[in-house]
Amino acid sequence: MITLPATDNDTLSHAAQVLEALPVLRRWLIRSGPPKGSRPAGGGLSLSQVRVLVHIFHSGAQTMSELAYGLGISCSTATESVSALESRGRVVRNRSTSDRRQVVVSLTPEAEAIAAEVYSHRKEVVERTIRQLSVQERKAFVKGLSLLAENAESWVDQTPRVERTTEPKRAVRV
Repeated sequence: MITLPATDNDTLSHAAQVLEALPVLRRWLIRSGPPKGSRPAGGGLSLSQVRVLVHIFHSGAQTMSELAYGLGISCSTATESVSALESRGRVVRNRSTSDRRQVVVSLTPEAEAIAAEVYSHRKEVVERTIRQLSVQERKAFVKGLSLLAENAESWVDQTPRVERTTEPKRAVRV
């Protein structure tokens, strides 16, 4: 395969294609759950509740503000979702051992099973897609996606607080 140097027009075109794909991928991530007909006991959760479970499954137990920041939602919205999940026996809230003012949210075993199934389904879809690429294309795809994620995270961390719904725990106040 002959690789030609990219022109500015190529770069602009590729950037536009990526920007068109991102909302589709976001919708898929938000809406994707276990394959139809395989919902574990206790399914019937809303998409936003499944999203909370998968986030905690991926990131581990965390405070309400960390959860809100990680999901890009307000603390009050995170509290509403967690309250609904807690009433269904899907999450547990405990006081932090290091700071009694903070509440740490963790998954119950049933919720872990639901989140693991959702994650497994997503992973299968991604693996099936990646298998369609050559080894070289896979490496380039992962590198590009990782770079995009790093730059996006850097931008989010630099966004003034008034534009965000919550502040990350690691933020430094000046």
